[in-house]
Amino acid sequence: MRLLLGSIVISFVLGLTKAELKFCRPNFPMIFGKFKAHIQLREPSGLMIWTSNSPLIETFGVELYVGRGNPCGLHKIVWDRKLLLNTSVITDGKFIIQADEIVVQRGETILYRYSVFHEDTVWQSFFRILSVTDDLFYRPERNVCYSQCPVEQNNPHMGAARLKDILERKIEKCAGLQASKHLLFPLENANKFVADPLTYIQDKFRQVESLRPLVDNVVTADLTNNGVGFRMRTLIDKFKVLELGKYQLDVIDPDADSTEEATTIQNV
Repeated sequence: MRLLLGSIVISFVLGLTKAELKFCRPNFPMIFGKFKAHIQLREPSGLMIWTSNSPLIETFGVELYVGRGNPCGLHKIVWDRKLLLNTSVITDGKFIIQADEIVVQRGETILYRYSVFHEDTVWQSFFRILSVTDDLFYRPERNVCYSQCPVEQNNPHMGAARLKDILERKIEKCAGLQASKHLLFPLENANKFVADPLTYIQDKFRQVESLRPLVDNVVTADLTNNGVGFRMRTLIDKFKVLELGKYQLDVIDPDADSTEEATTIQNV
């Protein structure tokens, strides 16, 4: 009788006919030991359960109930919310089942089991009991990126500086140690025309409105055989010069691949 009822429920969840259904008892060592179902809750409403994609899963289904009461006595819990859904769609490497309308609160109890369909066979787990605690709820501040990019309402510059520092490290990691903060204004016989390299570069920046905030971010400037070289405070500052000065300044990136044409921003 128990197997018959289970077969009816799962055939409904997965949308299979009796002719297509071959029901089996749970076989944890062979099937369910290879993947795990995860549950995440949202506020004020929303529930998501998912499992990672696997060659053993063609369809992933869930039978889930939510109630309030003593989790040690299931017969005393009123199961007033339920979810019977399945999916064969893979999203970001996962089978995801989501119900935005279900409201779940801390202190309640979740009773669920999940099923997978593979090679004309439905595999069904045993029911599991889950007490709803704060850890089950999605909190954006728990996200690593969110926690590393705080923007204080009273001090937005602090958040911007922190974000800039994170981007700087990411760029250095991607570009490698060979990436520098140097740029070059090409100018033949620069030593005959430029008395103060730093002032020369800063005056160039002042000619372009979008580069004026970067005037003080020029750390050093020196005369070279073929122009005036200078170093920006950060890699991000360097990329800003290349992008914001486009079509308005002549500037060369010395880090450009020698096998390719150096990055040059031409005058209009």
